[in-house]
Amino acid sequence: MTFTTKNLKDSQVELTVDLGIEDLVLYTAEAEKELYKNLKLEGFRSGKVPKEVARKAVGEQVIKEEALNLAIKTSLTKILDEQKFEVVEQSDFQIKENSATRLLFSLKLVTFPEIELSTYKGLSIKKNPINITSVEIEKTIEEIVKSRTTLQEVVRSAKLGDKVELDFEIKNKGILIDGGRSQNHPVVLGENKFVPGFEAQIVGLKPGDKKSFSLIVPVDYYQKSIAGKEIDFQVELKKIYQMIVPILDDEFARSLGRFTSRADLEKNIKDGLIFEKEAKEKERIRIAILKEIADKTEVKIPAALVDKKVDAMIRGFDEELHQKGMELGLYLAHMKKTQDDLRRDWHDRAKEQVKFELIVRMIAKEENLIVNDEEIEGELQVVLQQYMAGNSSEGTPGSPAEILKNIDPEQLRNRISSVLLSEKVFDFLEKQTKFS
Repeated sequence: MTFTTKNLKDSQVELTVDLGIEDLVLYTAEAEKELYKNLKLEGFRSGKVPKEVARKAVGEQVIKEEALNLAIKTSLTKILDEQKFEVVEQSDFQIKENSATRLLFSLKLVTFPEIELSTYKGLSIKKNPINITSVEIEKTIEEIVKSRTTLQEVVRSAKLGDKVELDFEIKNKGILIDGGRSQNHPVVLGENKFVPGFEAQIVGLKPGDKKSFSLIVPVDYYQKSIAGKEIDFQVELKKIYQMIVPILDDEFARSLGRFTSRADLEKNIKDGLIFEKEAKEKERIRIAILKEIADKTEVKIPAALVDKKVDAMIRGFDEELHQKGMELGLYLAHMKKTQDDLRRDWHDRAKEQVKFELIVRMIAKEENLIVNDEEIEGELQVVLQQYMAGNSSEGTPGSPAEILKNIDPEQLRNRISSVLLSEKVFDFLEKQTKFS
């Protein structure tokens, strides 16, 4: 095996690896050994299948692919360990030659940039007190009650507090506006989540009633296409539902399954709110500590890492929209933005997050903070159990082995390792910080 390196700008190194026939023979042998060791064929004991029979059963293509993956992974690991490269990202992987006698490939490595850490011990950070008000408790109780509210269809005039279903069309100067037609559209009268004045027009209507009316939309309305304009409505009320709100008493508390009384429910809610605020305050403190360090630390942040962070932020945002039944493309169209606009908007935030991550990694190095295999394996089992519990009702295979088939185990372990290491660094920093 031979290799060459070429230093590029922005903390990048281009690595080219050249494996000859002797290397390939060895990796092919290792691949075969791995593929054959648990092979089960009728008439043979597991792991005792003759090589020629095993090779035919597995197939030459599978062997070649396994040997290729093994050659790339193993040779890269050896080079990175020998050269003591501190790699934070790999990209632009290319196979330039793949024959029976030679494997030539290249990739770009983003290496850990030079960092001169500012003081990170003895920092002074203000800690905010945790207070829970009766208003917060009542608001949470209202949300619980609302979630247990049932609907009863009624035939009468609609009134405030009812949930109704409507068919409607909305036009401006005789032209249907974008998204201006809906059927069986739900509206809770009194929540004022529609165009101001709309719900008042529905009060008093009965199922089957039709009504036409016009409203002037406020100039500061969120839907800019109709803000400040006069729009015309054609509405048909289809159904009315009376909302049956449960009485908040001891019996209601017991019906939730975990509480003995209303007082017990309120105490549990208070404890939950305290826990939530403590978690938020802990996160705020951690960010404050990192900002304090980052403001006095000069780091030449590789652009590739910032780009990757922006990509991750966009993917996360896209997933959030999907959970809400929305599409990123439609969201951007509504906001009159492109993905490039989004990337520019989020660039500075992504850069700050990358800087934080690099600082955390550097502190871990300075303080010899490490995560061992036992810790990673323990957390991995916790993550898998949580995943199984969250997906048990969706027909997801139930065993960790089955789940791992659909997950890159190395990627998952790296992610877990990174999270655990960050926790160790933050625990260390918090112990070194003076709180006022």
